[in-house]
Amino acid sequence: MNQVQSMGANQPQQQNAQTEDVFSLRDIIDMVLSHWAWFVISAVICISFGYLYLSTQSNVYQREAVMLVKDDGNKRPSSMGMGADAMMSLSGVFANSSVKNEVYILQSNQLVKQVVKELELDVSYSLKNRLRWISLYDNIPFKVKFPNVFTDFTGFDVEVIDSCKFSISKITYGEEEFKETIEGTFNDSISAPFGDIRIEPNMELISEYIGKRFHITRTSLDAATNAIRKRVSTSQVDKESTLVRISFTDTNIQRAEDVLSALLSAYQHSIVVDKNQIAQNTADFIDSRLKLISAELSDVEGELASFKQANNLVDLSANASAYIQQSSQARQNTVELESQVSVVQYLLDFMKNNIYGHNLIPSLGGLTDANIQGQISEFNQLMLQRNRLASNSGENSPSVQELDNNISQMLPTIIASVEAYLNSLNVQLAKAKQEEAGLLGTLSTVPQKERQVIDITRKQTIKESLYTYLLNKREEAALQLAITEANIRVVEQPFGTNIPISPKRMQIMLIALILGLALPFGYFYIHNMLNMTVRGRKDIEKFTTIPVVGEVPRFHRTDKEDSPNDLVVIGNNQEVFGEPFRMIRFNLNYIKKDYRVIMFTSTMPGEGKSFISRNMSATLGLTGKKTVVVDVDLRKRTLSRSVGAQRKYGLSEFLSGAISDIKSLTIPLQEEVNLDVLPAGSMPPNPAELLMSDRLEECIRQLKEQYEYIIIDNVPAQLVADACIVNRIADITVYVLRETKIDRRFLPDLERLHQEGKFKNMCLVINDAHSKGRGYGYGYGYGYGYGYGHEKKKKK
Repeated sequence: MNQVQSMGANQPQQQNAQTEDVFSLRDIIDMVLSHWAWFVISAVICISFGYLYLSTQSNVYQREAVMLVKDDGNKRPSSMGMGADAMMSLSGVFANSSVKNEVYILQSNQLVKQVVKELELDVSYSLKNRLRWISLYDNIPFKVKFPNVFTDFTGFDVEVIDSCKFSISKITYGEEEFKETIEGTFNDSISAPFGDIRIEPNMELISEYIGKRFHITRTSLDAATNAIRKRVSTSQVDKESTLVRISFTDTNIQRAEDVLSALLSAYQHSIVVDKNQIAQNTADFIDSRLKLISAELSDVEGELASFKQANNLVDLSANASAYIQQSSQARQNTVELESQVSVVQYLLDFMKNNIYGHNLIPSLGGLTDANIQGQISEFNQLMLQRNRLASNSGENSPSVQELDNNISQMLPTIIASVEAYLNSLNVQLAKAKQEEAGLLGTLSTVPQKERQVIDITRKQTIKESLYTYLLNKREEAALQLAITEANIRVVEQPFGTNIPISPKRMQIMLIALILGLALPFGYFYIHNMLNMTVRGRKDIEKFTTIPVVGEVPRFHRTDKEDSPNDLVVIGNNQEVFGEPFRMIRFNLNYIKKDYRVIMFTSTMPGEGKSFISRNMSATLGLTGKKTVVVDVDLRKRTLSRSVGAQRKYGLSEFLSGAISDIKSLTIPLQEEVNLDVLPAGSMPPNPAELLMSDRLEECIRQLKEQYEYIIIDNVPAQLVADACIVNRIADITVYVLRETKIDRRFLPDLERLHQEGKFKNMCLVINDAHSKGRGYGYGYGYGYGYGYGHEKKKKK
């Protein structure tokens, strides 16, 4: 009882709370449940598309390898005030930087291009399996050889006719397409629109692929290199270690492993080549000096032979034995110093001639100054590092420019040290020559010819000593080239699982499911947010304080014979569709006690005002009370036409005074429910003025003498003033709102009419209510009562 009273009274709420339009979680749940079929269909379709997408995608696998970057251990402590280590430290270059450099070099364009050439990755072979193209690599039934160089993209299909013949079709070269088909024989060169090719079969596999069609593509070397580089990734295992992880992704597992193996092999080879540059430059320098010394030695030997022949000299050893014995120590010292001076002078000339180049300084172990040897070693290490970075990142790289600055600072220091050392040797040589000259002065008694022979012999001895020294150094350089190895060790050969990393099937199917649910949800959510019409009781209670006395569901009339005038409360449908009107009849008692005159109006035509007024009249008549429906719509006379009252006389004639007996104007509508109708009559020229006359009160007075209830079917309140004029004789005003018909923005105006008291005892009836899928506030008032009696009857 209290619930009905609260429903009828519907206490006012705060105006700000009324204007809020919140889409609650319950609304979302109701929306999903009411359209569950669309959600299921959308989910099934999206999942099907997801499955179809996965069927067209090739599985991508990942392989990894781990290598250890070892320290060379070749660095020597430098006695320089500003050595290479100190300069690198001041420049911010530390030991860990070399590992970062190797991480970049591993995926450099130069190394990857070598791998592409070695494995012929610029040519790909594919075989279609249902919706998916399978990439072939190790089990290829044939190989296509391209003698010519192609710069544009080339693609074509190869069909194996038998073990000897094939056909080529669907040829694409660059942007051109050729529809011609070319047949050929394996191992024979054929001419295609893009150039000559030769197909070499694998006789062990070719018979298994007879009738199969393969797709062959060939890209340029640079394009293939860029494609492989994008799939190679390198990184340090952690910041504290020198372990480097290399990974590669591919649709073929064996190709991924071969790419990593070839990349590691090419990287090791490049390191060996870089390290051999010092030894190779030293060997080249020694070879050039050997050629020069050999020529000078030949000249000295020829000069000695010519001198002896010209002067008939055969044996000078007996004459010069005393000199040789006395000056042996001086000569030996002079020879050694002159050899060192020659080597140092050659080295100094080499450095001065290449001061602006990027060549390595030859490493000559004959230098007795350990300081100079250490400087040269440090210089070569920096130069190697600089050349490697320049080959991969370019001459303008900040790292290369920084190393160039360090090298430019070191080279003058080394040259100055070598010059100082050369000056020291020259001083020692001058002193040795002075001592030797003193000994030679004692030999003034020796014949002049004998002295000339000694001079020539001394030159010969010096050249022979220098020549022997260079030969030894050449052997050392050759040995260094033979034993050089890379400073890396492969810790983990290419490894990985056979589980593909892409496409991620579970994620894609989950995304498809979410998309399948999100699409209908978004559509219905946006549709609901853009829907500005009244959506039911909840909207009305949110924006107004007008009591809602009932909700009438959508009625689809199926039994026209039992309800000829849309009276759904009688006939076969009364148990179901009569309950909403009985609820309205019951709730009107809480609007006003002992009411007799009920006026029905609406906002605009088409809201079911006349339908509800007729059925409400029949509902009141079913209680045994005589009821009359008065059509006061003198303009359109909708009720009169719908009930078939075609008489010319009606309410307008009574209001005009032409007829005074109201009883003569009423027409029985449904005798079994005690229901009569007072038609509108003829359309007057001044309906508003007639309704304002006192004759309207007289009409109601006479009708009250004959009927218990009087139902006024009025005009829409927002179109003409007749509704407000007639409202003076009503006890209760029932305002009919139809769902999805009236804009919600009109509800505040309707609330203002209620607050201002424009209509007496105003209440609302919601017509065409969609109870299916609605929650509280959308259909609770009649959901239980409608099916109660009908269900009970079906059970019986």
